[in-house]
Amino acid sequence: MRKIAITILAAVLTVAAQAQKVTFTSEGIEAGVRHHLGLDANADILQSRADTITAIDLSGLGITDLSDIVYLPNVRTLDLSDNNITNVGPLNVLDSLSELNLKKNALESINLLAFSNSYKMMVDVTANYIEDFSYLFDCIKCQFTFIGMNRQQKKDIPYLDVYQLYADVKDKGQPVIWYRGFTNMQEMPVMVCGNTRTDAVIDGHLNCFAIPNTPTSTTAVVLSCGDQSDTTYIVPPANFVVGAGETITIETGLPDDYSVFSAYADYGNVEIDGNAIRYTTDNVVEVIIYFCYYQGETLKGFSRFYLNKVLQGDVNMDGNLDISDVVAIVNYILGSEPSVFNSTAADLNKDSNIDISDVVRLVNLVLEW
Repeated sequence: MRKIAITILAAVLTVAAQAQKVTFTSEGIEAGVRHHLGLDANADILQSRADTITAIDLSGLGITDLSDIVYLPNVRTLDLSDNNITNVGPLNVLDSLSELNLKKNALESINLLAFSNSYKMMVDVTANYIEDFSYLFDCIKCQFTFIGMNRQQKKDIPYLDVYQLYADVKDKGQPVIWYRGFTNMQEMPVMVCGNTRTDAVIDGHLNCFAIPNTPTSTTAVVLSCGDQSDTTYIVPPANFVVGAGETITIETGLPDDYSVFSAYADYGNVEIDGNAIRYTTDNVVEVIIYFCYYQGETLKGFSRFYLNKVLQGDVNMDGNLDISDVVAIVNYILGSEPSVFNSTAADLNKDSNIDISDVVRLVNLVLEW
């Protein structure tokens, strides 16, 4: 009978704990939990719901005190970046914590993590004020892997730390720049592309800058703040015309210390030759080549080239073979170049000359069309 009573009491206490309303002292942690659970500002946060959270993003919420982390006992992946945390001690109650992002906080020491109940933990400490990690290297209880140890700040030294800066292409071929970093400088960082200067946002989050006046050739983009800067290059999308079965070599215009890392197309054969891309067409009329490029081991950009296959003999590029193409090639040979004239389509015998032999071949093609 006593065992039954104890069992019932334990069950009652468990149900009561699960139904318990959580009261947070940290507005930032509460806001992050509400967002994660999809709760509005007036809804109660029950401990049973908080217990279900195994991964949560609490970045950029102005958090200074981690005492409320006790309400998230099952968290394994925790993002606390871009806050103002100075004490990591409360994190030790998280038995399952394995991935911890402390990037861009106000930490001068994380030695208290040595008392963590976790067995193994990867910790990103980029952009803090930590000078000594040696205490944690000898930690017996938890095995640590640190990211960003060599990227610590000095409170009295201005810095700009850009750890992502690369070009990309949005829909309709609009070049953009993605960037992410930290700075303690008071002046506003700027993006410089040619004659265009645009204020940048360096807040630890991935931001996007659309390039105005789409460039027609490879262009350098500089993200700068004071005397410190980082650079990437835009390879703007471009259109090319190529004959069926032909090979075209496209120069990207990238600097020598850059390299095309990968390139592919849904159809045809793509090869990389240094900073150039070589493509051999097949029977597909329109092809897009997608490629990315690096500087050393750092990703610096994505772009694409659009290829349209030439219909041999379609001199005026209207998509048909007819007498108007014959007239256009004859006028060209006679010295009166038409307003629209595709010399690749006109050189039907591939001898790099446009003459009467091409006219004869074109007439035969028109008769067969």
